[in-house]
Amino acid sequence: MATVKAKAVKVQPVLKPGWHAAVTLKPGTAPLRCYVGQIQSVDEKGVRLTLVDWMLGAASSWDLFVPHHNIESMLIATEDHDLKQFGDAAGKWQTKMCPGPKGESAE
Repeated sequence: MATVKAKAVKVQPVLKPGWHAAVTLKPGTAPLRCYVGQIQSVDEKGVRLTLVDWMLGAASSWDLFVPHHNIESMLIATEDHDLKQFGDAAGKWQTKMCPGPKGESAE
């Protein structure tokens, strides 16, 4: 009988403090459906983000805690991603996910 040697698989975290994320919430969870910020902590209950101040272009605003069960989707930038490109993409993501009063995108 042949023996199969198992390969070691490197497990990467799904979310990690220091990464940036555009978090889309389930409808009715918070005033906006999408928030952009830097991940400060992650535990079994949820994710805490320091929100991006778009005027400063940095994560320096209030912190927001989002329970995992309220998250619908996320756009994530790890340390391997270009933060400026992420900021551009996250701004567009947030605009599309937070439509105007008549349901149209803010673009």
